[in-house]
Amino acid sequence: MNIFTKVPGLAQQTRYVTLFEQRNFAGRRLDLNSDCQKLSDKNFPERCNSVQVESGAWVGYEHENFRGRQYLWDMSDRGEYNCTEKWSAQGDRISSVRSVRQDTNPARAQLFERSGFSGKKVELQDDIPNMMTRYSFNRASSIRVLGGAWVVYQEPNYRGPHFILEKKDYNNYSDWGAQSSTVGSMRRVRFS
Repeated sequence: MNIFTKVPGLAQQTRYVTLFEQRNFAGRRLDLNSDCQKLSDKNFPERCNSVQVESGAWVGYEHENFRGRQYLWDMSDRGEYNCTEKWSAQGDRISSVRSVRQDTNPARAQLFERSGFSGKKVELQDDIPNMMTRYSFNRASSIRVLGGAWVVYQEPNYRGPHFILEKKDYNNYSDWGAQSSTVGSMRRVRFS
């Protein structure tokens, strides 16, 4: 059951995710229904090799307090990630987890060539597996997310380091945690 807040376009609902220490949903497990800044506080090792998303979308971070490399777990592929390769992980270290805020407005994002929302502009409403092929555009220094939540991948075909962007303005690529403006592909976060 959805409970709507007074903020237009933002839906609040109970979300669940289960982290497993070993591949194929084996070993110690941790069930979460809220953000966790330090998995070690829950007596769960900072090793995660498989994940099941019951509902919503979640971001795992390499370091505590939602810092470091980001890994998205959403409802694509039925929310089942039986190994770290399924979420393009560099290793199995996960130290904090948070839910992605769901925005119910139609998915829409604007990418700008330069910081401060200037230069060449591209507007997206659908998943784009290859930014260069589709728009002759593979660098964005600022992004406006006007609806939905998005994942920016540094490589084409939804591969490589990626960053989760919720509804707001990102004045510079460092605002979304990237070290460069490279954008190879981009897709909408799947909440159901």
